[in-house]
Amino acid sequence: MTGRSAGDIVGNAGPIRVDDDGLLRVEGRAAGDLAEEYGTPLYVTSEAQLRANVRRLRQAFESRWPRVTLLFATKSNANLAIRRVLVEEGVGGDCFGLGELTLSFRAGVAPELLVLNGSNKQPPELRAAIDAGVTINIDDPTELDLVAGLAEQLGRPADVCLRVLPFSYADPTTLERELAAIAADTSHDKWGMDRRTIVEVVPRALGSEWLRLRGLHLHVSRLRPTPEAFELAARLIATCIAELRDAFGWQPELLDFGGGFPHERDPESCAPSGSHAVGTPEEYAQAITSTLRSALAERSLEEPQLLLEPGRRLVSNATVLLTRVGVVKRLPTGSTTWANVDASTNHCPRVPLQGYYYEIVHATKGREAGDTEVSVVGPTCVIDLLGERPLPALAEGDLLAVLDVGGYAEVLSNQFNLLPRPATVLVAGDSCEVIRRRETIDDLLATQVVPARLA
Repeated sequence: MTGRSAGDIVGNAGPIRVDDDGLLRVEGRAAGDLAEEYGTPLYVTSEAQLRANVRRLRQAFESRWPRVTLLFATKSNANLAIRRVLVEEGVGGDCFGLGELTLSFRAGVAPELLVLNGSNKQPPELRAAIDAGVTINIDDPTELDLVAGLAEQLGRPADVCLRVLPFSYADPTTLERELAAIAADTSHDKWGMDRRTIVEVVPRALGSEWLRLRGLHLHVSRLRPTPEAFELAARLIATCIAELRDAFGWQPELLDFGGGFPHERDPESCAPSGSHAVGTPEEYAQAITSTLRSALAERSLEEPQLLLEPGRRLVSNATVLLTRVGVVKRLPTGSTTWANVDASTNHCPRVPLQGYYYEIVHATKGREAGDTEVSVVGPTCVIDLLGERPLPALAEGDLLAVLDVGGYAEVLSNQFNLLPRPATVLVAGDSCEVIRRRETIDDLLATQVVPARLA
């Protein structure tokens, strides 16, 4: 089997690229030099790629909608230095829990640019949000009373939005088959309130002196790599707003439109990059804003400020995981070439959990096409398969790169088999700095306590 070269997959332009000598580069630094200096496995993040992602997405939406605020999915990458880069770019945040709120505060995110999400929020995180002026996305009717009570205790009203299940407004019989299936899927109803519940909750929120009902929140889960489901949600949320206007004379000043957008190589689709259509930021912006504007205008509704939760789109393609090849094995009686590496599915858990297809490329033979199907496996006591990929001939000491691991990789990484987690470095031009040190065995054992009677 002959596959593509690293140059074909990564390209020769942009902050992360393959140069004319076949070397993978992150801005001004060669991947091989970084591996030598900092060791492997190693997460390497490009600051320029982070900033480019933000600016492209913001431009795509702001050129089509007058008031837009980007909210970073803090859950996708909880590194303080990366969060600081996004703060410098004016990006707000979507937070789950007190930990993500605290990280956002420490990174310097303005509270008015934060929202607090979650299906079972607890008093400590709610108090912190109310006290700081963070908007709380209400997920259930019972939460309304809890938030109002805490706001009264603190002596300041809470800013809230209501999380709507937009597809509860759909008539599946009027939709094409795939969208009808999406509208009928209730597997994500853990979060949000349906059509009947929203109508019951809005007058309660409006009637509370301790709540400021500012808007609505919706989230389109990862359903396909193109924006059709987002278009449907935009039409349906306009129906919701019209019903609330007609019943209560209220319209939202904020519309928090959530749902992760894909990036070009799209590992979440569980298929090789280039094998399927992937929507661009411009296509998502056009689909959402044009559909929403038309649907609001048809009902004589006002245009709210858009809060956008684009998920992994801001960070995923800005980080690669460098890993060193160890034993390469092919048994005389076998059909598989096994390339053992020092990285693991511990470091990108969504490979075994959800089948993510991360492109894996040779970091120093970037002009050579893959001519051997290789099972790239980590060192743990399970199969630990990072992927089966066509790669150039491998030998011990070669350097590979797992692409697009900036979102939901480091933050989900674990220490199975007591393997310390990798360091993370941030490259900016020719400079490189450690932004998370490599763990040690002592770190792994530091929280454990042996009772005195067993010591």
